[in-house]
Amino acid sequence: MNFSKFRFNFSSDGDGTFWPGVIELPVDETSEPEKQQGDNFFTSNPRVFTAAGLLVLISVFFTNKNSAFLLLVFAVFIASKEWFDMFDYGIVIPYPFLLYSALTPMFIVYYYDLSLIYVSFFMLPIGLIIYTGSFISYGIYEKFGSLFIFHIWFSLGITSVVFVLKNYSLLFTYLAIISISLSDTLAYEAGRRYGKRKLIEHISPNKTVEGLIAGLTIGTIAMFLNLYFNSDTGILISLVLSFIFVCFGVLGDLFVSKIKRTLSVKDSSSLLPGHGGLLDRVDSYLLSFPVLLLFSLFSYLNP
Repeated sequence: MNFSKFRFNFSSDGDGTFWPGVIELPVDETSEPEKQQGDNFFTSNPRVFTAAGLLVLISVFFTNKNSAFLLLVFAVFIASKEWFDMFDYGIVIPYPFLLYSALTPMFIVYYYDLSLIYVSFFMLPIGLIIYTGSFISYGIYEKFGSLFIFHIWFSLGITSVVFVLKNYSLLFTYLAIISISLSDTLAYEAGRRYGKRKLIEHISPNKTVEGLIAGLTIGTIAMFLNLYFNSDTGILISLVLSFIFVCFGVLGDLFVSKIKRTLSVKDSSSLLPGHGGLLDRVDSYLLSFPVLLLFSLFSYLNP
């Protein structure tokens, strides 16, 4: 047996006798220096590699609009399941209800027209009333609130991405997504390296004011360049819209952080190393892209 694994701290009882005061448990076979040598850039920075992998995935699917739309459909299946698991709906609220809530408006907007979106947003409440009145008599009413939050927030948010994809160029949509990703990534890195002042500690203890400023700056610049070169929008409007767009991305992130804090959940899942779940990754888009939709409807944003 290798006794070098054990470390003893000896102390005296006053009469000249020494006894082991603290005995630590055996350490792993690998010594501490060897562990440090074994750590590589991937294990110490999984967030960076995951972000790079997601960038490659998005780039592959964004070769045409149909494949990009398909990627959004895949995202809905995963993110809806994460929401379903977080709130532990079980048999009370079926998973297909969440899928209907998000997928139906997406297909209506992509294949038909935004003016018909009301069909899906009316049908779910009607279906829920019929379902709960006919089959469920317990535990459903406390679940209603979170389901309608999902119906309004997630479904409208992902449908807004589809609206932009349909009505604007593929490159514009792709770069809008990248702008939010750049903002989020730089905010994280700047906050981790230089952050000293907490932003809203009771909601998200790791976010800092320094990270927020860095993220807003790079995100606004990236989105401004996207608007300037890929749309027929004036310079001042582009600058203002870019800043609002990125700000709502931050609010989307904080919104999900607040929900997870309320549920005592760290991440929506463990799907993406360093990021958590897919819902944790797309939360910023779900409030930022509705801004583009609204500006477009009021003719401030032109293709």
